[in-house]
Amino acid sequence: MTDFSKLTKEELEKFDKQVLITIISVLQSQLNTISSQLNFLTEQIALMNQRTFGRKTEAASDSPDNHQLTIFEIFNEPEALSDDSAEPEIREITINSYKRKSKISRAQKLDGLPTRIFEHTMPEEELNKLFPEGYKELPARVYNRLSIIPQTFLVDEHRVHVYASKANDGTIVQAKRPADLFRNSLATPSLVAAIITGKYANHVPLERQAQCYKDSGVKLETNTLANWMMRASELHLSVLYDELHDYLTKSDVIHADETPFQVTNDGRTVSSKSYMWVYRSGEHRQKHPVVLYDYQPTRRTDHPEEFLKDYSGFLVSDGYQVYHTLEKKRSNLTVAGCWVHGKRGFSEYNKALGIGGSEATVSAEAEKRITEIFHLNNKCNKISDKEIVEYRQQVVKPKVDAFFAWAKDVVLTLPGESKTRKNFNYCLNQEKYLRVFLSNAAVPMSNNLAEQAIRPFTLGRKSWVNMNSTRGASASAVMYSIVETAKANGLRIYDYIEYLLTELANHADDTSRDFIDEILPWSDTVQKNFKSKQKA
Repeated sequence: MTDFSKLTKEELEKFDKQVLITIISVLQSQLNTISSQLNFLTEQIALMNQRTFGRKTEAASDSPDNHQLTIFEIFNEPEALSDDSAEPEIREITINSYKRKSKISRAQKLDGLPTRIFEHTMPEEELNKLFPEGYKELPARVYNRLSIIPQTFLVDEHRVHVYASKANDGTIVQAKRPADLFRNSLATPSLVAAIITGKYANHVPLERQAQCYKDSGVKLETNTLANWMMRASELHLSVLYDELHDYLTKSDVIHADETPFQVTNDGRTVSSKSYMWVYRSGEHRQKHPVVLYDYQPTRRTDHPEEFLKDYSGFLVSDGYQVYHTLEKKRSNLTVAGCWVHGKRGFSEYNKALGIGGSEATVSAEAEKRITEIFHLNNKCNKISDKEIVEYRQQVVKPKVDAFFAWAKDVVLTLPGESKTRKNFNYCLNQEKYLRVFLSNAAVPMSNNLAEQAIRPFTLGRKSWVNMNSTRGASASAVMYSIVETAKANGLRIYDYIEYLLTELANHADDTSRDFIDEILPWSDTVQKNFKSKQKA
């Protein structure tokens, strides 16, 4: 092929008009191709810079520097955020219809904590010297300081008393002893609860916990801790998990999501991916939130199909095809899409370009239109279900219709491989599912609840990297479920799990499950005794 860009002026003068037109057309085509490739590469570089150095929040901001972290935030956030100002009063602020709670004093923050009293007095001899005529004591000046006692281990020595008849008739009885968590094991509900809380609530791997215990003089191997947790899950906590599963399937709306991780000893190659699925009850008119994890070796349709076999209602998800396939199989299941997923691609691209570079782009316009739809929809939270549907049909639906009509025209003008075109294609392919919220008050616009529910698992994964066995992965699904459901219901995690293990061990031999109502995270007993002050 002739390289027309290298033709000299003399060579060009020899060509007639038609040949010159052909040459110019070829060069224009090449220039358009190069320009398209340059725009694509520039876009990819901007996106990579945003993902590496940019802020992770999806909140919009008018600040031109919002898209990039400062060097202090990257290397040492405590120093970047600290100053020499006076220690402020502790406040608790909860956003609820744009109103703030009143300031809570330090004394109220310390209310309910155990107190040690230190008396600071003066020697009698010194007082007599200072007051030769005698003295009287005034009310003491009291101030509070907060101390902590690091983890303390205690050996519980149980002495079961045995009694025999003086008549020597062979009658021997012994006092009742508490139920063991595991037969012939050192483990107690308090110890296992601490291990579970450490790993599944605070993301501390078992090996680090075992090292901390050794530093305190208690030698417990990592595999011992792992076995205790798996046995706690299989013998006790799985009973509550099944009850929560039954409760979840009675919800009007369920949010679903999944994330990959690796199980090293599952009989497959090392690079094979396993998946942790999460299901979370909706918030609309829902009294008691439930978060359940489900470990599965693959990402196939039959996993959510089995988990949700007794469920009838709305399933909110991202655009993963498995959920759409499930909907086609089930007449009593309706899948709803997530507008946040649709907006996220545009937001990410706009942040990568920066405010100055994105103002005139169709990506910025798309983000603006979706943000407006969210804004309008958020205004109808505190009205009846019938009024919500009417409002969405009259006010929100025209904006949704306008967005999709505009998107169908715009997408045809975009380069085929561009990030922006892919974002538009996602929205257009999901149009059927993104419109579901318009006709039902219980269905939200986003799948944020599921993403928030699965986030603790992804944070923990950064610490423990992978799981060793399928048994451990299944046990982890149960324990993550208990921890996150307790958290969603505003409970103190450690105290609640200790209570659960104690009660479930006491009822291990029961044939009836009547006792379970009393240990559910929203029962009156649990809420009264284990409510977190942070959630109060």
